[in-house]
Amino acid sequence: MKIINCLFVLLSPFVCTGCGDFLETDIETGYLEEEIFVNYQRMSKAGYGVYTALFTFGFNRVGTAMLASACDEADHADINSAIQHFNTGTWSASSNPEDCWSTFYTAIRRANLFLEESRNCKNILFRDTTIAANKENYNYQVRDIEWLRAEVRFLRAFYHFELLKRYGGVPVMREVTDDEAILVNRKRDGFDDCADFIADECDEILPLLKDTWVGFDGDKWRGRATKVAAQALKARLLLYAASPLNNPSNDAERWKKAAQAAHTIIASGYYSLHNNYRGLFNLGNGSDGNPEVLFAVQRWNENSFEKYNYPVGYDQGGQATTCPSQNLVDAYEMQSTGKRIYEPGSGYDPQNPYSGRDPRLEMSVIVNNSSFKGRNVECRVGGIDGIDKLKATTTGYYLKKYVNENLDLAQNQSSVHSWILFRYAEVMLNYAEAMNEAFGPEDKAGFAMNAKTAVDAVRQRTGVNMPILPPGLSQDEMRERIRNERRIELAFEEHRFFDVRRWKIAGQTENMPLMAMQISRKEGDGNQFDYIVIKKENRTFKNHMYLHPIPEAEVLKGAIEQNPGW
Repeated sequence: MKIINCLFVLLSPFVCTGCGDFLETDIETGYLEEEIFVNYQRMSKAGYGVYTALFTFGFNRVGTAMLASACDEADHADINSAIQHFNTGTWSASSNPEDCWSTFYTAIRRANLFLEESRNCKNILFRDTTIAANKENYNYQVRDIEWLRAEVRFLRAFYHFELLKRYGGVPVMREVTDDEAILVNRKRDGFDDCADFIADECDEILPLLKDTWVGFDGDKWRGRATKVAAQALKARLLLYAASPLNNPSNDAERWKKAAQAAHTIIASGYYSLHNNYRGLFNLGNGSDGNPEVLFAVQRWNENSFEKYNYPVGYDQGGQATTCPSQNLVDAYEMQSTGKRIYEPGSGYDPQNPYSGRDPRLEMSVIVNNSSFKGRNVECRVGGIDGIDKLKATTTGYYLKKYVNENLDLAQNQSSVHSWILFRYAEVMLNYAEAMNEAFGPEDKAGFAMNAKTAVDAVRQRTGVNMPILPPGLSQDEMRERIRNERRIELAFEEHRFFDVRRWKIAGQTENMPLMAMQISRKEGDGNQFDYIVIKKENRTFKNHMYLHPIPEAEVLKGAIEQNPGW
């Protein structure tokens, strides 16, 4: 017998406010496992509890830092944050700032326990069906648990994927195992075996998941997995499996499978790009039912993200923890020409560097002299938000994406924050990348669109309206454009850190100096500035860092082999 106190302790407050008011009623802890799966209330809460690990994603989750600060997207202003170990190359198997091994395996065990113990739910939930009301209640409870079983299988697959993309092949856990001898001797499964398990799970649960939860049973619908969440997971998984890190022979069939998986979502016609890129990341509880959001973690009312990221010059406080890098800012193209700023004829003016750029720049990054909360932000030296101020930006930029500028922190106002795990624009870019690698830039190969068309659709979303890519690009040229489009469209969403690893280009991107912008006011002209790009810091990346190290405690047990170089 095993007491599972921890199974329910984490339900409040995280899951309660993240998945809906239906979880607000706590139940007692300290039950034995065999005492949990005896009625609908306890059983359903055990299932909903598997969602808890999703709250480890996003925002300031690594020593108050976003994962963006561990790659070339940003600098984290707090030099004592654990995130800095990535940038200095001082992380290890015993000190990994982003070690998720225990978190996800704990969640997987909870998933397996629920799946095993709820298998006989029809008998467990049996009611006197001679009374119509009881029969209706019984049918409702059985249906709900069966849906929840499919959701939990999705979560189990998702947690396995999150382990796989960090560590490579890992032990696939399909059942609860408490026998210490078995656990100690459990070896890692190969990457392909793990990928096959996840893909097969996505296929098998697809008919068991709901199309949508919107409007279901009062508040009992927010943040729950649907069919498209499983489809999006499979599409992302297959893209990773086709990428250079995991496909060194560049097997074209892997790219074709990734394209097909993404195309399934596109061809359904149910999803589209949101008409407000800036607003997409401040939807709160409104993310459910949005045509672009495929699956999101709906968090609780809070304002800590704003306290960490508001510019420092506001009376209500703020500090620059996540400071977008000049490296990222330079990646945004010119809107009129669609060219990179360093290309001849781009129209870029280095002394007016933010004029005429891709609109997503100022929707994601607060740049000097741009409007925020009713005034222009002064990122210049000597400005009230300037780089020389205490706790101010270290790069000349502040984060705007995900930040709710409508909060009055002096009044401790807060709002619901949602972290988007899957969205339609990513699916389109996944598709474009796979199609380009399998068939080239402009070959539809029997699908609804080619790689170029998919990228163009993202670039031309309402409110962004970037020019379409020029025709006739080579496969190599299209690859670079797709990679840059991902960098822009998905900035700060925890894609770049893993993208440069799966592409095996982190040796270049992460060893380049992180750059910043030094801004000063021109003499005699209060609204004209001098802009000078400067080096913020050097960073360190070594080849063995393409994969996370397996935690030292797991390796010391004897059966788990460490990743090379660690």
